[in-house]
Amino acid sequence: MNKKLPLYKAILSSVECGISKISLVDLPAVQSNFVCFSEEKQEVKFAVQDEEKREILGVIMRADFPIYRNSNGYEYYVQYDADVIKEMAQKMFEDGNENKINLQHQDNTDVQTVKIFECFIKDTENGINPKGFEDIEDGSMFARFKVEDDNLWQEIKNGTFKGFSLEGTFEFVEEKDNDIDEIINLLNKILN
Repeated sequence: MNKKLPLYKAILSSVECGISKISLVDLPAVQSNFVCFSEEKQEVKFAVQDEEKREILGVIMRADFPIYRNSNGYEYYVQYDADVIKEMAQKMFEDGNENKINLQHQDNTDVQTVKIFECFIKDTENGINPKGFEDIEDGSMFARFKVEDDNLWQEIKNGTFKGFSLEGTFEFVEEKDNDIDEIINLLNKILN
């Protein structure tokens, strides 16, 4: 039985709101794993032949994508609209939080050896459509990081960490006129 769950949309309602950290995780809520670029993979044509690039590219937040949440038994979806994601990205850099990285959202796991060097919003109409992420919605936020730590890079290559998840403060407002059947159909389509 499909039960209808409420949908909440994220907004940045005050200066305290926004992304505070990005976490490397094993199960990204955005249901999109990042791509590793190294000498073993031929995804980057200009890779140096004798050393790994140690780059990861992935989705920080998907636009207009319902994310399932369960808080102490209360089930619901949260969604970030494209305009809010753009505002989040700008504020992340203004606040200096782009290189605040931790592992699995755990306290005392901050890493200084993962550095952002590219951040963009997917915009297919203007040619910003990263290969391998064609199914991700326009307006989604992507980032590319350089991984300097040997052990962490090995864990990424081994699949311990597969994607990104953000940490932050957001206000959520309930979407009263949501069509939950449309959301369920979208999630089923994505999962298939």
